[in-house]
Amino acid sequence: MKNYSKLTPEGTRDLLFEECEARRKVDGALSALFKSRGFRKIITPTLEFFDVFNRESAGMPSETLYSVTDFAGRLLVLRPDSTLPIARVAVTRLKDAQYPLRLYYNQSVFRRCPSFSGHNDESSQGGIELIGASGLRANLEVLTTAIDALNACGVENYRIELGHAGFFKSLIKELDADEDTCDEIRDHIEAKNFNALDDILSKMGSSQVIEAIRTLPRLFGGVEVLDTAWDMCVSQEAKDAIQSLRDICASLRELGLQDKIGIDLGLVHRSNYYTGIVFRGYIEGSGEIVLSGGRYDKLIGEFGRTLPANGFGVEISAVAKTLLESGQIPPAKPVEVLVFGCRGCEAKAIDQVRNLSKEGTLCEYCLEDDLEAAKDYAAKKNINRLLAVSPDGIEEIEL
Repeated sequence: MKNYSKLTPEGTRDLLFEECEARRKVDGALSALFKSRGFRKIITPTLEFFDVFNRESAGMPSETLYSVTDFAGRLLVLRPDSTLPIARVAVTRLKDAQYPLRLYYNQSVFRRCPSFSGHNDESSQGGIELIGASGLRANLEVLTTAIDALNACGVENYRIELGHAGFFKSLIKELDADEDTCDEIRDHIEAKNFNALDDILSKMGSSQVIEAIRTLPRLFGGVEVLDTAWDMCVSQEAKDAIQSLRDICASLRELGLQDKIGIDLGLVHRSNYYTGIVFRGYIEGSGEIVLSGGRYDKLIGEFGRTLPANGFGVEISAVAKTLLESGQIPPAKPVEVLVFGCRGCEAKAIDQVRNLSKEGTLCEYCLEDDLEAAKDYAAKKNINRLLAVSPDGIEEIEL
């Protein structure tokens, strides 16, 4: 039997040194921002019952979930998403809280990704959920907080692509197609696979709705895209979606944030719980989605209480990677002082280390048995100061 004790499972990796520092920086920046905006932290269990995610709206095939069983044989999964568990909490432990709820999280999620996809099965996310509020004010708060989150992390060249789930749903509702075909259409639009989409739609004849769906993957760019989309609206629901985007863009322009926002009406997330605005964040030079969110007004109702909600999550892993690659994470500071305790003075040397640490000095306790070995160790580690603690006191040794 092959021994895997020296390997990490596929889709996972060890984080070392500066990588940990990059994660810490992003995590800390997000937490500080969210707290400053009145959001309170929540941590949900790493293990959840499968039933939390076993719903069509989640858009999570069971084969992508890491599953285990508890002592009673009940099916559990490693948390693949943070929004659904928080929705559960909102209608249980927080059912008597005053709304809106402003909640934030920093925790890992786990999903099985295809081999060679470039995605890790374990990723760290930080985000917010604004529960119990709807309309322009709530949408604007979440979107601007998303922009400020990337700014707080030190990301510079980024862009937020903004769409509306209601626009696609209004079109697909008018289409005479079964559920599997609609899912296939959604996938091709999301991937901007024009040829595959055209192959499916060509078999359905010709109509205003079919032509509008065929155009969806190309509806991205500036706010002028909304004018094109307005002419394609086949229902009042579609018009309401486009008008909502117009109102948001007008407010963002007033805030001077229009350069950070683009329109992409081809955003048709696989997570079917989105009902209103949807958005994604990208960093120049990286193909990864570093931020994702939107409005989900019906999801919490599936847990027993109808509440409007929206939010977003930042891929901490992806942002940290970008900061590392751009040189924004400085290398760790070297140890300034090595403290060696002569025989019988080991405890006094430890006390010296503790005192230096309190003063802010980066120091290390020497574990060598004699002074010459301590000097050799300091030379190998490029430590410039060596303090020798003896019964006669503390002596600084020249290196």
